[in-house]
Amino acid sequence: MKTLNAKILTSSDIDWSSLDTAAIDTYLWSDNYKPDAGAQVALVLSGDEHEGMYAHLWCVESNPRALYTKHNESVYLDSCLEIFFTFNDPGKPRGGYVNIESNSNPTTLIAYGHDRYDRTPIVDMGIEPFDVRCEKNATRWDLYEFVPMADLKRIFKLDKIDEHTEMWANFYKCGGDHEIQPYGSWAPIDSPTPDFHRPESFGRVILAR
Repeated sequence: MKTLNAKILTSSDIDWSSLDTAAIDTYLWSDNYKPDAGAQVALVLSGDEHEGMYAHLWCVESNPRALYTKHNESVYLDSCLEIFFTFNDPGKPRGGYVNIESNSNPTTLIAYGHDRYDRTPIVDMGIEPFDVRCEKNATRWDLYEFVPMADLKRIFKLDKIDEHTEMWANFYKCGGDHEIQPYGSWAPIDSPTPDFHRPESFGRVILAR
């Protein structure tokens, strides 16, 4: 099982260079195009509106395909970076998971559920789309994502999220204008065909101060 260390911080002014990285380097269903990509996670416990989960995903890729511009469109058909994650109390069964999928516009597709077919857009749960911004240059694009603590607690039905909480996740790179689509992941997926909706393959994200 893959593991990633994620820091618990008291400020949203995050020095990403100091955090561990999850390399998105497992390409199970295609190997003709394997861009350098990765992800990082931090949990900020600041006691204010900046409290929540922060994620940084990036890909070394020039001119990423980004045709979709409306929330919850099929951004996975563009060049896309994705985080799927869940939180649970220790010793308790895992529930559903959130998927945040984004192109470099950035346009997002965000939903919650237990598998590929059981998905509810968070906007249908009365939750605003999470804040996602993109920095892009000639050779690379970076996503910076923020999920407020209040939304995390509501979605996962938790009273508290801290170092005692279990977090499970996977990070993905897919899509783009390529003859054979790349399907990259951090944690390997046990599936004969492309399928990112495999929560049983999530790795463990270890939250620590």
